[in-house]
Formats: sequence, C-alpha cells, structure tokens
Amino acid sequence: MWWHCLSAQYANMLPFAKTKQETPIDSAAVRVLYALNANDIKDLATYDDLQRLEIGSTLSKYYSFFTYNRDSLTKAWLIEKPQPPNAFPDTPARHSKTNDWSNNWFSDIYKDFSANVMTTYITMPQFMWNDNCYYEEKIDFQQWEIQEDTLTVCEYLCQKATCTFRGRSYVAWFTMNIPISNGPWKFGGLPGLILKVYDTDNIYVFECVGIEYHTEKYLIRKWDYSEFQFKKTTREKAWQLIKKFMKISIKPLIL
Repeated sequence: MWWHCLSAQYANMLPFAKTKQETPIDSAAVRVLYALNANDIKDLATYDDLQRLEIGSTLSKYYSFFTYNRDSLTKAWLIEKPQPPNAFPDTPARHSKTNDWSNNWFSDIYKDFSANVMTTYITMPQFMWNDNCYYEEKIDFQQWEIQEDTLTVCEYLCQKATCTFRGRSYVAWFTMNIPISNGPWKFGGLPGLILKVYDTDNIYVFECVGIEYHTEKYLIRKWDYSEFQFKKTTREKAWQLIKKFMKISIKPLIL
C-alpha cells in the first residue's frame, strides 16, 4: 500500500523509541488510516501525521502510525546494531511537513466501551520524560446534528454531521456502510464510522486514506507505559503542561 512506502523526519528532541513490552488487550479485524492536515491526500510528505484507528470488539486504539513505524524500526535497529545515544537509523515518516514534537504525534488514545472510559497517554520529549502522563475521562461523544448533505470519502458515501465540542465547531462525514460508532481521535457517537472531520477554521483536518479488513483477527496491543513512569493526571493539568512546553494558547483539540 502506498502509505507504507513513504515516511517522516524526526528531530533529536522527539521521544526515543518505545522499547517497552506490549500486552494484547482485544482483537479486531478493521484498521483505519487517517491523514492529519494533508495538503495533498496522495502525498505523505504533505501530512502532519498519518494516524491509525484499530477497532476491537470492546475497545479501540488510536495512535500515530508514523511514530509507531519509527519506534518499531528503531527498536529493531538498536537490538541489531547498538549505537551511541545520538545515532539514529533512517526510519519511516521521514518526509512529513513537520518534525517538531506534537501532542498529535505522541498521544495514544484507548476507548474502552465496556467500562465507558477513554484513556489518553502523552509521551513528552526525551528531556521531559519525567512529565509523561495519562488521564482518564468518560466517553462523552459529541452531540451531533445530522444533515442531508453527502460526500464521497475514500470511495464510501458519507453523510454530514455538525457539532460544537470544547470551544470549536466541527463538521464530520460518516458512512452508514460501516455501522461502527467511532472515528479519529476522540470523535465518535454517530451511526456510522467517521471518515472525515475538521473544525470550521481548518486547523485540524482528519481524513481517511485507507481501510484494512483482515479475514483473521489481529491483536490490539497496549504498551507497558509503566516503564517510562507515566503519571496519572487530569485532562486540564495535561493541557496546561503541553501549553507550557509549546508556548501556545489555542484551545485543545485532543484534551
């Protein structure tokens, strides 16, 4: 698939590869890939990130596919060829339009529908690993208003929905052909899978670029976050930490 063949640069400030163990937490047959802020949907070099949603029977996992590829290859490279700490291998995600740390890149989101809990893990840059954190919140999906408009996204006929969520107005396009109430990032709650969603200021745009169906279910795995001592916090405190680091004042998207 074309998105496996291109890749994005990262800087020394980015978190190093996740070397921790993984634990199976569910099984699934569907993976959905989303471009984040793509200038050209057919060119990975114009993405801020390529992100992946894994949909299980009771939970889902959402994370950066660029970061996952980079971490996986770096981990294998370190095992095979130990190098000084400042040496890095050539990895996927080498040509995206950003190479700075971003909470979009380094947040993993787990939606546990059986417990109605959504957990977000945030991996800070390497020199701030002591600030790695996570927080839990109830799955409180957006209050959508479904419209009559339609749009084709990734060859699926989609219907329009709008909402206001945490200070921003959003437009979503969901398909009834995939009757899964989920979507990218913290979006969901519609009677079909969300394939495209964006705020009305076009600061954040998520668009599906591929759906993988697996005849044999694969395991959804969760990192052992305890290795890097992720501290439990609240959504508000996590966002204050990110704002302090990035020196920004925009309202949060993922928090």
